[in-house]
Parts: sequence; C-alpha cells; structure tokens
Amino acid sequence: MRKTILVVHGMRKGKLNETLLNFIHQTFNSDEIDYEVAFLESEEILLDEVIQQTVDAGYSRIHLVPLLLFTASHYYEDIEALYETFQENNPNVQFILSKPLGTHPIMTNWVASQLEAYKDDIDDETGIVILAHGNARFDEPDVALTRICRELSTDQNPCYPSMVYGELRFKETLPKIAKKHRKLLIIPFFFYDGFLVNKSKRQIESLGLPNPITYTTAINFHPLLKDIVHLRIAECEAVPDVSSST
Repeated sequence: MRKTILVVHGMRKGKLNETLLNFIHQTFNSDEIDYEVAFLESEEILLDEVIQQTVDAGYSRIHLVPLLLFTASHYYEDIEALYETFQENNPNVQFILSKPLGTHPIMTNWVASQLEAYKDDIDDETGIVILAHGNARFDEPDVALTRICRELSTDQNPCYPSMVYGELRFKETLPKIAKKHRKLLIIPFFFYDGFLVNKSKRQIESLGLPNPITYTTAINFHPLLKDIVHLRIAECEAVPDVSSST
C-alpha cells in the first residue's frame, strides 16, 4: 500500500491551518490519491505523528511531498531529518521525499502570468522584483529565485531577485534597484497574501524609496499549484520499489 503525505508549514495559532486544509481537500478529494495532510507548525496533525500513524496502518511505501516553495531549513532540518529517522527505524517501509513546489519549472510560468496580468503597469522605466522569503543559512532559495529572474529578464525590463532574509534581503537590494529604475513592480513569491507579505510591504514602505511601487498578488492557491503537486507525486511514483531484503 502507498500513502502520500502532503507536508504544510502551517501556523500554531489562527485560522490559517483550517484555510489550508480546506484548500487541500477541495483540491484533491476528487482525485484518486490516498493522502494525508501534516503540519510542520500546528497544535495537531504534526508530521511525525502522521508518519507514525501511516507506518502503523501498514503502508509499505510513503511519499512525503512538501508544500514548500524552496529547500531551506524546514526542508532539511524538519522534513528530511524525520524522513531519514523513520527510514532508518522502519527498514521494511520505503520512504520517498519529493522536491518542493517552487523549484519546479512551472512556477516560472506563474511569474510570467503575473507579468502579463500587470503589463499595463510595466514600461521601459520599470524594474521588476520577485520577492520571496529567503533564508539566512541556506542559499538554495537565492539560487532558485535568481534562475527564475534570469529566465524572465529582458533588456528593457530586468528582473531582480530579492528576499526577506538572507544574502538578497530587500533592505539592501531594493535601494540599489530603485536607483536604476523610476518605478518598481514587486511580485510576492509567497503562497498567499498573508501576514509576512503585509509585514514586508510595511517594511519596504519604511525604506522611504522615492519610486512608485506596484505589488502584484501572491500565488494565493493558484491552480498551477495543483498541477505541480501532481507532478511531484508522479515523480515519487516513478521511483522503483525497493525490496526490504536489499
């Protein structure tokens, strides 16, 4: 038997977890996917508990699909660490860990769709900024976002990566970008327009940049996410079965 565990970051307080659960169930309940949802941060249905329950239920193959945008601390220190521990402790169960969602090439299409949706706000004096969370200890988000920007940049409208945290943090990058362009279009590369996006907007405003700034919407559970999750699950399914005797 095979089970897919969709791993969500979540929050310890507030109604976000309920919103996430509703979105996931509405998205996948009509599909023939045997899945459970687990949170990294929550007061219930925590990832380690869901994995153990799945093992106890007799599943011989478990796919862990992180609904995260990049590989960073949550991926390596939370999900991958549990993956390795459970695999070591349960040699008769095959665990497969997928890549996150944001590194899939289709996510570049989402950014491109935002550029198209906001084309009336873009002219030859506009600098385009993709703003993501980032991480102070892992550079994978910087590398992934820089690749997306490179693919979408044009001579007329360069595209810049910027982060809330890490080497590309916007408090340092945005003032430099602002000097090159009369106005800015900022694309929040976040799952939803929530607390962190709003906090980032307030912090950007406090920088006192002279440029007019237009913000696009965040990903906000765009239908492309469903496509990417299916593709990540398909990648897990494509991994050959490994006999417990090997």
